[in-house]
Formats: sequence, C-alpha cells, structure tokens
Amino acid sequence: MRPDISNKLLDDNPDAILATAPDGKIIYWNPGAQSVFGYSSEEAAGRTLEDLIIPAELVEEERKNLKEALNTDFVLYESVRRRKDGALIYVISSTKIVRNSKSDVDYILFNKKDVTHLKALRDAKLIEAKFRDLLESTPDAIIIANLTGRIVLSNNQTHRVFGYERRELLGKPVEMLLPERFRKSHVGHRAHFFSQPRARSMGAGLELYGLRKDGKEFPVEISLSPLETDEGALVMSAIRDITERKKAESKFKSLLESAPDAIVIINKEGHIVLVNSQVERIFGYTRDELLGHDVEILVPGQYRGKHPQHRSGFFAEPRTRSMGAGLQLKGLRKDGTEFPVEISLSPLETEEGTLAMAAIRDISERKNVEKEIENLNLGLESRNAELAAANKELESFTYSVAHDLRAPLRHIQAFSNMLKQELGDGLAPSAQENLQEITDSAHEMGVMIDDLLNLAGIGRRELNLEVTNLSTLVHEVLKDFQPAPAGRNIEWKIGDLPHIECDAGLMKHVLSNLFSNAVKYTRPRNPAIIEVDQLTEHGHPVIYVRDNGVGFSMKHADKLFGAFQRLHRREDFEGTGVGLATVQRIIQKHGGRVWVNAELDRGATFFFRLAIPELTENK
Repeated sequence: MRPDISNKLLDDNPDAILATAPDGKIIYWNPGAQSVFGYSSEEAAGRTLEDLIIPAELVEEERKNLKEALNTDFVLYESVRRRKDGALIYVISSTKIVRNSKSDVDYILFNKKDVTHLKALRDAKLIEAKFRDLLESTPDAIIIANLTGRIVLSNNQTHRVFGYERRELLGKPVEMLLPERFRKSHVGHRAHFFSQPRARSMGAGLELYGLRKDGKEFPVEISLSPLETDEGALVMSAIRDITERKKAESKFKSLLESAPDAIVIINKEGHIVLVNSQVERIFGYTRDELLGHDVEILVPGQYRGKHPQHRSGFFAEPRTRSMGAGLQLKGLRKDGTEFPVEISLSPLETEEGTLAMAAIRDISERKNVEKEIENLNLGLESRNAELAAANKELESFTYSVAHDLRAPLRHIQAFSNMLKQELGDGLAPSAQENLQEITDSAHEMGVMIDDLLNLAGIGRRELNLEVTNLSTLVHEVLKDFQPAPAGRNIEWKIGDLPHIECDAGLMKHVLSNLFSNAVKYTRPRNPAIIEVDQLTEHGHPVIYVRDNGVGFSMKHADKLFGAFQRLHRREDFEGTGVGLATVQRIIQKHGGRVWVNAELDRGATFFFRLAIPELTENK
C-alpha cells in the first residue's frame, strides 16, 4: 500500500501520515499511523477512515471537512479519533488534496498529530480556577477527566489516597489508578459513559479496586457525574476508600454464615447488598448474580407488583416482624421453580442508612403433605368437571339422535335435489331461491350434527399419550392454512414451542380449531397477524394463540366454550359454534384447562395448558 508519495521522510515521521484514493480506500499508512492508532498497514489497507478511526458521531463532521478540502485543496482542524483498542484521542489533522496534471484528484493526504496529552494540560489550566475550591471541600478523592480519559484535575484527597503528587497525574490516563486487570474493559466503559452521560454510581454490590502508587490495591466506591464546560464534556469521579468498611463487613459476614436460614440484606431502594451462603444454596444464585440487583429477583412474578409497596412500608416503620403466618409466601429460584417460605424482617442501622435484613426459611418439606392432599382434591375436581361435561354433551347428543335428525335431513336434501332436477328453470325465481335456502339450511344442519358427533366421540376416545414436538405439530397444521385465501394478507408468527405429553391426533384438532378461529375473525384486518407462542405459569409452559381480529367483550366469555354458542352474527362469520367446545373437551380430557382474554375490536388470545405432570421441559 505504498503510492508514489511514499518516501523515507514520510515513513520516519512520528505523526500519523496516511493517504486514501478518491473513493476513500486507504492506500498508504506509515509506521507513525500504526503507532498512533494501533492498526498495522496490512490491517488498514483497502479500508476507509470511517471504518477504522472516526467515531460514529463525528462521521458527518469529517465528511464536511473533506468537502471543504475538495473545494480549497487543504483544511486544518482539531478533532477526536478512535484507536484500535477503543480509546479516544485528540488529534490536530490536516487534509491535503493532491491532483494530477488534469486537475483530477489523484489521492488525499492526511497528517494526524496526537495532542491528547497537550490537550489535557491545556484543559487543566482552563478549568482549574473554576473547580479547585469546590473539589478541595469534599471528603472524597475527586478526579476530573476529559473525553480521552486524561486527568485534567485532581484534589488533595486524591493525592493522599493514591500517593501521587498532582504533577504525576496531570495529563495521564485515568487507567493508571486501576489494577491492570480492569484497565482494558475500563476504556470501553469510559466511552459508553460519554455516549450517554449521566450521574451514576459504581461499586454498589461490586468489587471495585483502586491502585496506589506503591502498587497496593484497595476497595473503592465510585460515583460519576458529567460536566459540560467550554472546553468540552468532562467526567468527574468521586472515589471513596472503603477499606475500613470492608473489614467490618467481613466480621459481620462471618456471623451471617453461621445462621441456619438464608439471610438477605437490602437497602431502601430494594437492592441486595449482602447475602449468606444459605441464600446461594436455597435460591441457586451465586453472590455475584444477586449483589446490586433488586430483591424482587427472588420474588415470584405474581407478587412482584405489590412487593415494592410492602418494602416501602417496612422502611417507613422499621421494626422486627414476621411474615408468612397464615399466608402463602413463596420464593423464586434461579431455575424458575417456586417454593414456600417463612420470612422474618429486622432493621439494621449502618453508615449508609437503614437496611433491612430478611431471614428466609424454606418450608417445602412442611408443605409437601398439604400439597399432595391439595393435588388429590384438584385431581378429583378436574375429573368431576370432565365427567359433568361429558354427561352434558352426551345428553345433547342423545337428544339429537332421539329425534332422528339425520333421517329427515337426508329426505329434505334428497327431495330438494329431485325438485331441482325435475323442475329446473321452470320454477319462478322466488321459488328457486326458496329451494336453495332449503338446501343450504339442510347442509348447515348436517354440518352441525357432524360436529356434535365428533364432540361426543372425543369423550369416548382413549388418549394415546406420547411426548410430542409441538413446534412440528403446529407447522403440520399450518400447511392447511397456507397460502392465505385469495385477497387475504396473513402474517403468522410462530415462537419456540415446547415438547409436551399429549395425544397428537387430538392436539391437531385443538390447533386446527384455534387457527380456523383466528383466520376467520381476522378477516377484516390487513394484515391479519396470528401469533403462536408460549409463556410460563408457575414454572410450566402455557401455549397461546393470539390474533388482531374483531375480538369480543369478556362479559360474554362464559358462553364461548359451550356447544352452539356464538358471539357474532351468523351473517358476519360462518360456523356452527362447536369448534371451541371441541377444544375445551380435548384440553379437559388431558387434565388441563383453556381460557381466553379478549377485547372488542382489539383481538383475542386463547391460552391452554395440559396437566402439569404431563408437561416436559422444552427441548
């Protein structure tokens, strides 16, 4: 990548000298450029400056400078560039347009001088008068750094804590105050802060360390605040040495580790600040996964909404109290399983304010017998409901058969066809319409009888249970609904579905009826959106089919799963009203339940789950 401009003078120049072709591709990259930006000439060849060294937020600025250079053949400016390691540096940059004998652009020559250290020293002189008195009045070590992470101001506390004199810090990278293992990642954290500058705390629940001049590490807490000045964006770091606090915490932790219960300590914001090993054993998290996080991570979803209110109530009147007496309190493990608990709360007064200590006891063994009895009762209730539903359907079926609906229907259909064949066009138009109405009604009645027979047949059918890939089943059923009917635009969204233990044949009926329902009632929508996915209820999967159709009012939802029950006019949407009754019958036969959530003109979502013991993990 050496154009004709290459010579020993350019190669030996300590500044970054580079050249691009008119299309922006790099054609020359001297050793100084490798030293300044970290990329070798091989890495830079054929790439653009925007790819390598120009931060995204400065791309437009660079394009304007290039446009000016093309008009004037030369431009000089100061800006920020990005190194290979992600660090930002200040550069004085010149852009020279080199033209050929025809005045066309031959190549573009850039000279970029790293002035990061000089910029930091210049900024220090400009801002010291503004902030020096303020910084010396604070008890913490205060460091102010610029966009490139260079120190432009520090207070006396910084020199006392870290052991450096002011002249040893000024203009140096702030990473010199961090242990080696944190330095590389800190460059990225620093860039992220300047991209989204806001006041924030670091170190709460984390193990952050500073590095003294003598090479010794010590624990710290850090607060960051952005500063907007005439010299550009700066960041002020307030650093607190927490060595003594850590020693006291170590003694306190020894006491906590001897406790038989899980101990969780939180602050007023609900953030976990300390846990013992029993918490790790019972809840399945490591300490690092808990410290600094909201305590609600240990609370099941159904209780999380009200938990902050209870927490605020405790801190408003902090006193020792018990929770769980006569209540069903539960904890949530990392694996998503819930377990019954008893909780005792106690206030702790510390330098940082009042904390709450929760002693949590797993009472699963005590609840096992109660749970077994409850499951037996639920099983009996489910079986009774299934039998009641089967009896009701059987009565309806017996009634229809007793009145011999099929025979009259066959006669009606037969004689209607005979009239059509014998009289044909000889009938008056009104008579032809009446005859067609008779034929259509007889056909509709026949469909209703067939649906009712199918519904009754489900009750007598034995389940053939096997572990089934529900995703595969859904795609098999979906073939019957693709492509969309003429004039329809249907968007199917199929999620990652679990394996379940079920009768695959009956489950196809469930999916087919729910899909037909969704396709039918999204007819006015363009596009129609039908989503099939899963959510979790008490650690077990629930399947749902959601559409953006016409929906319905939930005050009529109790009628939805009854045979021949309809919530829309037959003139608007066809159907017999047996499909959802069939769905419920099949789900109940599997020991599960089906329910719906809908809103008029805003779609509907049908949910179902099978008996929990028959559900398997998602594979």
